[in-house]
Amino acid sequence: MKKSVLVAGAGASGLMAALWAARAGASVTLLEGEERPGKKLLITGNGRCNLTNRKAGNPEFYHGAPPKWLQPALDGFTPEEVLAFFAELGVLTAERRGYYYPATGQSSCVLGALLAELQRLSVKIKYKEKIREIKINGGIYTAITDTWQYEAQSLILCCGSKAAPSTGSDGSGYSLAEALGHKIKKIHPALCPVTVKEGFLPSVSGVRSRASVSLWRQMPLGKPKLLGQEEGEVQWTAYGISGIAVFQLSRFISQPGISLKDYYFQLDLIPEQGDADLTSVLASRACQLGDQKAASFFSGVLHEKLVIPVMERAGLSKKLSCRQLSKEAVEEFVREAKHFVLHPAGTKSFEQSQVCAGGVDTSLVKKGTLESRLHPGLFFAGEILDVDGPCGGFNLQWAWASGKAAGCAAAENTETDTGSAVAGKSEKSMGSRPKRRKKHEDQNSGLKNEAGSYAG
Repeated sequence: MKKSVLVAGAGASGLMAALWAARAGASVTLLEGEERPGKKLLITGNGRCNLTNRKAGNPEFYHGAPPKWLQPALDGFTPEEVLAFFAELGVLTAERRGYYYPATGQSSCVLGALLAELQRLSVKIKYKEKIREIKINGGIYTAITDTWQYEAQSLILCCGSKAAPSTGSDGSGYSLAEALGHKIKKIHPALCPVTVKEGFLPSVSGVRSRASVSLWRQMPLGKPKLLGQEEGEVQWTAYGISGIAVFQLSRFISQPGISLKDYYFQLDLIPEQGDADLTSVLASRACQLGDQKAASFFSGVLHEKLVIPVMERAGLSKKLSCRQLSKEAVEEFVREAKHFVLHPAGTKSFEQSQVCAGGVDTSLVKKGTLESRLHPGLFFAGEILDVDGPCGGFNLQWAWASGKAAGCAAAENTETDTGSAVAGKSEKSMGSRPKRRKKHEDQNSGLKNEAGSYAG
């Protein structure tokens, strides 16, 4: 008799866990609280789905769980193996500077391929079945929804985090894990826009500029401490700054209860050139341009909307002509442009966050198999765990790797065959649950339509 496995959540990690559990020979049912699967997967990479990253197998890039805990799961499904897996499913990939995407540029083809494989493996998918409670009795897991009770010998929680709740990722999995005795590390947004205190932001809203962004903390009675530095496109908004370079640093200032008065960002708005060289070039050219407005001249090296706030910080009037620019004035402009300080007020909420920091404490989860140390047969995968990575395919790589690890481990045969007992157990014998209130539709027959509608 096949071993029975329940998977909670049809996101990236849940789809992968169900797939590998089925490949390992288990009878798998996948429960999804939304009306369709993979909502968050479809919007990753702005709809292009950054599948993985050349460096995503290195545990040092991840936050939360210790590298030694992460290593076995990441080694069990490397980025190279992920690419080979999707090629097997018919998804060709393309590389851009170590970032891997489907060659179609569409995340829908990734979801479609996964759903087609689940259909081939006869995995049952039940939609609009949000788990409200989990009970354990005699090694059997009962997942209780509003309409039914599902039983299995193993349960994999892949319920996601609180990031992007519009996709169904509402953090309810944390409550389920906590009810089973698992500690939850503090949850806070990561990879999200930052709000700042400066008042000039509305005047530059909509600007996109390349910058080197560093986050500092002024230490008591000491020098400032560099918390992180990233380079990339910065998106300026009416409330603050956004973009990948900012996302990577946001987790440091989104932690609950911290005071931000000692934190500040420093942006190099012209990272391609050093201070001295840039000053020399600008001063030399300025003296040749006579009555041309200095603001217009500086817009040759900096977005025109950013020129005015930089000039104001440098103490330069926007009415200045180039002939009125001294070398010292140019030096001040360059100094401000390459050391542009912003003071964070906070971050945007979970609604605009790509992932969360925090989650199920991994000290109570076995490395490699991702099985609970408290309850044999209970597994975790994906964002529900206290693991988060940077932008660029790292978080999807963790979803794939953890999903495979948990799926394979959950499908392992037990010493005693309880499958027939599970299959035949009546609702009455469960005692604590009345008969179903309405007939529940077996939506496995609808899987073909789901797969077809998402196939790129």
